[in-house]
Amino acid sequence: MAATLYTLTSPPHAGAAVTLIAPGGTSGDTAPTGSGIALLVVNGATPTTVTLVPLTFDGLVVTTRSVVIAASTPTLIPLPASVYGTGTVAVGYGNVTTLTGGATGVAVITIPGN
Repeated sequence: MAATLYTLTSPPHAGAAVTLIAPGGTSGDTAPTGSGIALLVVNGATPTTVTLVPLTFDGLVVTTRSVVIAASTPTLIPLPASVYGTGTVAVGYGNVTTLTGGATGVAVITIPGN
C-alpha cells in the first residue's frame, strides 16, 4: 500500500460527519500537527497500536509514543506541535486489518476555535 498524508478535517460549529479513511499501510503515513489537532482512530474488531515519532530534545532522541487501542474502541490522540514538531508526524500501526475506511479508519481533525 502507498503511504498516506492525512488531510485536516475542520468541522463547522454546527457539526459534521467525519469521513474515516484506511491507513496506507502499517508505516509511512503522516499527519499534520498543531494546536487543537488530533488523530481520530476508530478501530474495528482487532486491537492495534498506533506509534508516533516525537521531536528530538536537545539533540537526544525521545522515545516513540505508542497508543494501544482496544478492539471496537474509538480513540482521539492529540498531535500538538510542541511534542511532534511543526508540520507533520510519522504515524505507524501495529495492525490495519480493521481500519478499512467507512465505519472504521482514521481521520485528522481540528476543533473549531483553536
